[in-house]
Amino acid sequence: MSGAKLALGAVLCALLVSSSQPSSSSQVLHCHEVRSSFQFLYPGMKWAPETPVSGSDLQVCQPKGLTCCSRKMEERYLLTAKQNMESGLQASSAKLKLLIIQNAALFQEAFDMVLRLGRNSTLAMLREEFPALGGGANGAVTQLFLDMSLYILGSDANVDDMVTSFFSRLFPLAYRRLLGNGATPGTSEDCLRGAWREASAFGSHPKLMMTRLSRSLPATRVFLQALNLGIEVVNTTQHLKAGRDCGRALLRLWYCPHCQGLLEARPCKPLCLSTMGACLGGAVEVQSHWRSYVEGLGTLDSAMRGEQDMEAVVLRLHVIIKLALKHAVGAKSRVNTQVSGACAHTPQRVARAVASSAEHTLASPVARNPQSGDPDPDQTLVGRRREFIQSLKSFSLFYGGLGEALCNREPAALNSSLCWNGQEMTDKFPGPGLRRAHPHASETKQKPPEPVISQIIDKLKHINQLLRMVTSPEKRWKARPGGGAARRDPSWQNQGAADEEGLESGDCDDEDECTGVSGLGPPPRRKRLRIFADLADNLAVDDLTFHELLLTPRLATDTHAGASVPGAAQAASVYSHVFLLTVIIFLLFGLH
Repeated sequence: MSGAKLALGAVLCALLVSSSQPSSSSQVLHCHEVRSSFQFLYPGMKWAPETPVSGSDLQVCQPKGLTCCSRKMEERYLLTAKQNMESGLQASSAKLKLLIIQNAALFQEAFDMVLRLGRNSTLAMLREEFPALGGGANGAVTQLFLDMSLYILGSDANVDDMVTSFFSRLFPLAYRRLLGNGATPGTSEDCLRGAWREASAFGSHPKLMMTRLSRSLPATRVFLQALNLGIEVVNTTQHLKAGRDCGRALLRLWYCPHCQGLLEARPCKPLCLSTMGACLGGAVEVQSHWRSYVEGLGTLDSAMRGEQDMEAVVLRLHVIIKLALKHAVGAKSRVNTQVSGACAHTPQRVARAVASSAEHTLASPVARNPQSGDPDPDQTLVGRRREFIQSLKSFSLFYGGLGEALCNREPAALNSSLCWNGQEMTDKFPGPGLRRAHPHASETKQKPPEPVISQIIDKLKHINQLLRMVTSPEKRWKARPGGGAARRDPSWQNQGAADEEGLESGDCDDEDECTGVSGLGPPPRRKRLRIFADLADNLAVDDLTFHELLLTPRLATDTHAGASVPGAAQAASVYSHVFLLTVIIFLLFGLH
């Protein structure tokens, strides 16, 4: 009896040993799942072999034994790997691109609206306060605000020249209609255009306007330039193309496991990061400059207050112009004496009708832009900028983590203990002191950035320099004591309509001789803008791609005859071995 039991145990042990050893049938590679997967990606393609082949013609996915891939399959996988890389870049940067594009359009339109409101306020003030001017000043006012708009958009205009040109166009009209000189015979129009400076007809108000505009308009200009450059930077990296070496590395990373029947294999993270770093063409080098760019925009946003707040300055220009005209009227006798002495015998130029026609042409758009009603004070440029900068700061490490973001788009492996190292499946978490080798990770050597990456780095350096210049303390306006004290006084928040009284105590530098003029002060709340909700509804960003494509096509298990997770079959085999061993022990010792 004991001999029979021993014989039975020996038979069962032999069965256990034989089942634990890979049989010749288990070593044979089955290609039906690989073939099904390939035909799912490329319907109608008959390049996938039905049985394993030697793979001697493969260029990248060269096997140690047999393979389920043909040369045609490898070429198609190479093309797909490049496309997946490019679509992954677009998807990863879509939110950042949308953020900058939308806000660039919003702020540009908002600044244009500020200028329109400022122009309409000025024209309304002239009609109410100086009706004798009639519509003659419309051309000068419209041209001034047009010049400011072009300057913000990047024209080579000079702010001081804008203001000088405005008062040069305004003074001849004021001299004849406000100072009571009428059509004085023998007085040259060209002489009148320059006479206001020698006669100091407008006092220090032109200098004050130059001071305020030269501090607010450049900040706005650089802000828009920075946003447009941000769009260019993201566009450049979003549309990077995978080269030959990158395509081969991506093929090895994502599709070479398919050739071995490992359809659900996931690349080891070190290999993935190394591959992405090489494929991004040195985009990681952009990170330090990108972070400085985001920080510089934040600093500029903080600096765009007071004298650098375009909204506050432009919406109060009509106050300066009003006081300038009042100054000229108050100094009427002195100005008339000096101007008549300088211009009485100057030859008169002809063809003045052309200039008059130009003025009426420039003034014509005013009727089509009526001044809007009282807006909601809660929606302001300052608040919108703050919200945008806070959102942008969440992308300050975008380029440093771009490679990892692309790797993290990979779906998680069902068997989380193994990963693909470029040649075979290996432990994802090696033991203490062990260092897992990734055969192809060392092939991706550090190369200098691609030329297109070097170009955007240079552009970022330039815009960062501009951001530092426009926000540097030594370049910013240091207010006179009277103006600074007035701005620190909480009573400024309640001034409302007291715009004129806010211009009484010093604003310009010493050499400007701006006596009797004040600090900037906050703009009246009734002038604040509520524009962003309407603008956002009307924006259409057509060039963004929001299709979330996975870097590696996700293959459903029910479509391809179940999962082929590496290690899954091994786990099932272990469970069967344990069960057989239990039966043997029970037979050997349980029958005594």
